[in-house]
Amino acid sequence: MVSEPIRDAELEALFASLATFPTIILAVSGGADSVAMMHLAARWSQLHVPHVKPLVATVDHGLRAESRNEAEWVAHEACALGLAHETLTWTGAKPSTGIQDAAREARYRLLADLARTFSTVPAAIVTAHTEDDQAETLLMRLARGSGLDGLTAMSEQRLIGEGCVLLRPLLGVSGARLRATLIAAQRPWIEDPSNDAERFERVRIRKSRALLSGLGLDNDKLALSARRLERAQTALDAGVGALQQTARLDLQGGAFASFDRETWLAAPDELRLRLLGRLIASYGGRTEPLRLVQLEALVGRMAEQGFEGATLAGALVARHGDDIRILREPGRQALPTVTLQPGTSAVWDGRFRVAAAADAGGPVEVRALGLQAFADLRQQLEVPRGLPAQAVATLPAYWRASELIIVPGLATLPGVSPSWGTAMRLYSAEFLG
Repeated sequence: MVSEPIRDAELEALFASLATFPTIILAVSGGADSVAMMHLAARWSQLHVPHVKPLVATVDHGLRAESRNEAEWVAHEACALGLAHETLTWTGAKPSTGIQDAAREARYRLLADLARTFSTVPAAIVTAHTEDDQAETLLMRLARGSGLDGLTAMSEQRLIGEGCVLLRPLLGVSGARLRATLIAAQRPWIEDPSNDAERFERVRIRKSRALLSGLGLDNDKLALSARRLERAQTALDAGVGALQQTARLDLQGGAFASFDRETWLAAPDELRLRLLGRLIASYGGRTEPLRLVQLEALVGRMAEQGFEGATLAGALVARHGDDIRILREPGRQALPTVTLQPGTSAVWDGRFRVAAAADAGGPVEVRALGLQAFADLRQQLEVPRGLPAQAVATLPAYWRASELIIVPGLATLPGVSPSWGTAMRLYSAEFLG
């Protein structure tokens, strides 16, 4: 079947999600899908939002000798469309394994960094993921035995950082239609040789497309299944929200989480798994991947009467009376130290966004409070009984040399009455859970 090119009449609906963003960054590699997206987005802008000019960005991963020339080619094509272009370079050492995953992470990081340079927020980063990518992702995750979250569709829109939204407007479009669009317009594109390298899982799946299609597993059907699974995921997320309320989940300002054990045990298995998994990811510092099989095993152990506690993915999960408590696992590895200059912020231990005001008056270090410093603080503060010392000890604290300035997370806990004065305004720690 010959694919039809995308017509002007389709553009308004296709790019409707972009219309509300003052800053639009098109991620264009030079391949057919992203080049077609660039041409279509430029035409959409011209017809429907002439006051908004998308910016084209190309990431040079430095993995092939031709990559810089390819970025320059994209810049030339963008200029011909009246669009500005930025080349972003992935510098530093490259891993010897998992190179595609590492390159993807670097690409999104560089694009998000570019988006944050604009004063108009939120900014939209637009990628050319297609119906074909959706189907391939589903098959790859099926091969790994993924659960529902892994099998759901790539979302059309998601946050990827403060003031930065990732948009995928072409998820309902096949790659064949995008190529047909370029051929009809007599526009070229670049063929990446890595797209033919069978050492990559996605390439092997792509090459099996004819076989899968003969079995009735066409890309459009697979993508439809992924979208329907996403719908089920949304319903389950609502169920988790209800469970959080009935189980009286308390995040304790990021020090630790607690919820009622019996209410949680009475919930359906999938809701229990989802709630526990989210909390472990939030409090464990996201330093280790959380494997579903490990989470399932832990949930099974927690149903046993003799369960007292266990660790998983950087988090400690423990029974405390009628409650379950989850906190950062203490002691197994040192928590990070971050130096903050006035007016800057950073993510600390994957759990908190820490920030120093512009008038903070010099650099400070953010590191874990520690048990000894908390013991010293207990002599000065009114700290309620039952507050777990090992949880508070893992909170981010601001230090200047050996002088403790403030522990923002401790200041927000119920019953704690610190007197840190202006430091309360100058230094903050926002829990990211």
